[in-house]
Amino acid sequence: MDIPKILRNGIATARKITLSAHVTVTHKAWVGQTYDGTPTYVSVDRLALVERKQTLVKTANGTEDTSNTYIGIIEQITPITPNAGYTRTNPVDLQDHFIIPDGTEVTVMAVDGFFDGGTGVPLYSQVYA
Repeated sequence: MDIPKILRNGIATARKITLSAHVTVTHKAWVGQTYDGTPTYVSVDRLALVERKQTLVKTANGTEDTSNTYIGIIEQITPITPNAGYTRTNPVDLQDHFIIPDGTEVTVMAVDGFFDGGTGVPLYSQVYA
C-alpha cells in the first residue's frame, strides 16, 4: 500500500472539491534583507482558503497568541530560494507576510501542515496570522 500516494490523491481531491471557495492571496516570501536591514520579499499569488476568526495559537517561541486570520493552502508549494547568505524555512517562513483579498497585510505567527515523505514538500500548509 502506497500511503504517500493515497495522501497526495486525497489532498488533490480536497483541493478540487474546495476550489470554488478559494481566493487569491499574495504571499510575500521573505528572502533576506538589504545592507541597512530592510527586509526583502518575493511576491507570489496563491489560491487559498481564508478565514477571519480569532484562534489561540502557539507561536514558534512557545508563547500563546491570538491569530485573527487562517490561510489554508491546499497544494504543494515549491520552495523559495533566499538571497545569498540567508536561510528561510520553506514553504512558509515566520518572516513572511500575506495580503488577503480585503487588502489587509498580515504577518505569519504560526505554520503547520503535512509533509509529503516522498518529496519533502508539504501537501498542504496552514498559516495563522
